[in-house]
Amino acid sequence: MNWPYASHDPASRRLTMAAAWRLRLTEAGLSSVPEFEHWLREPGNRAAWEEVSLAWNKFDTLADAPQMQTLRQAALADARRADARPKTTRLLRAAELLAAVLLVAVLGSAGYWWFSRPDDYQTAMGERRIVTLVDGSKLSLDTNSEVTVRYSAGARRLQLLRGQARFDVAHDKKRPFSVTAGSQTVIATGTAFNIDMAGAKVLVTLIEGHVVVLNDENGMADGAGPAHGWARKIELKAGEQLSVGPAVPPEVSPANIQKVNAWTNGQIVFDDEALSSVVERVNRYGSTQIVIADPRIGAMKISGVLNAGDVPGFVEIVTHYLPVDAVSDGPNTIALQSERKKTGTL
Repeated sequence: MNWPYASHDPASRRLTMAAAWRLRLTEAGLSSVPEFEHWLREPGNRAAWEEVSLAWNKFDTLADAPQMQTLRQAALADARRADARPKTTRLLRAAELLAAVLLVAVLGSAGYWWFSRPDDYQTAMGERRIVTLVDGSKLSLDTNSEVTVRYSAGARRLQLLRGQARFDVAHDKKRPFSVTAGSQTVIATGTAFNIDMAGAKVLVTLIEGHVVVLNDENGMADGAGPAHGWARKIELKAGEQLSVGPAVPPEVSPANIQKVNAWTNGQIVFDDEALSSVVERVNRYGSTQIVIADPRIGAMKISGVLNAGDVPGFVEIVTHYLPVDAVSDGPNTIALQSERKKTGTL
C-alpha cells in the first residue's frame, strides 16, 4: 500500500519520521530520548511532530473503545516485529501502521459514535407509539414521552426521560434489562412493567414477572442506602406499584392494573380519585389545558372512563357530577371553580 507519508517530498518525509517517532516512543513507554530531541531540533520537524501529535491526541480520546484498543495493540505488535528489518524499512512501516490507526481513530470517530449512540424514541402531545426493539422486547410510549435505548453484549439499558412507558421485556438471563427513571432503576430479565414519571411522583407498576428497583438518589449514608434511611433495593411482585416522590419514603401498594394499562388503549380510568390528580392526567393528552381555580375542589373525588384527549367530555362529567362550574380562561385554558364563585359558563 502506498501511503502519502512515504513520498520523497520533504514535508511528507518529516511527517513520516514524526509518525515513526510517535509510535516508537509510545511502544517503549518513553516521552523522549536524546536521538529524538536531536531530530526535533532540525528545521520543520517540530511542526511535523505537533501535527502528528494532534491526530494522536484525538485517537487517545477514543482509547477506551474496544475497537481502538485492538487497532493500537496490533500496530504496536507489528512495530516490534519490524525491529528485525533495516532501519529505514522499520521507520516507514511504523509510519504506515500509525497512519492507518490514526485514520481509523480520527475519521472513524464519527462512525464509532454513530454505532454506540443510544437510540431515542419520542412521542408528541396526543401521540402514542409502540416500538419493537432488536431483541424482541416491546416499548410502548404514552403521549409526550421519551425513552433512550442502549444495547450492548452484556446489558440492555434504557432511560425514561419524560412521560410514561410500558416495557414488555424479552427474556434474556445473560443481559439484564434496566430502565432508569429519575433516581429509580428497574432491573428485569423478562417481564412487563409500566413507569409513569409525568407527575410529581415516579410510579413503577409490575404487570407480570419480577423486578428489582434500585434507588440511585444522591446522598447515600455510609454506603448502605439513602440518607433518609430508605431501602435502596425494593423487589416488586406482579400487581404491585412502587410510588416514589420528592422527600418522602417510597411506598409499595396493590395496583389497579386496569387503570395502569388504560392509556395503552387510549383511555383514562379514574376510580374515586381526587379531581386534582385526574386533571393532571387529562392535561397530558389535550392542547386545551384545565386548571383548578379553587383549591378546595381539587380534593373532590370522581370516577369514570374517558377517551384520552376528550377534554369536553371530561368537563361535562365533572360539571354534571360535582358542584363545579367550568369557565373559559383564555383560548386554550378551562378553569374549574366552585359553583358559588360562578362568573359565567363555558
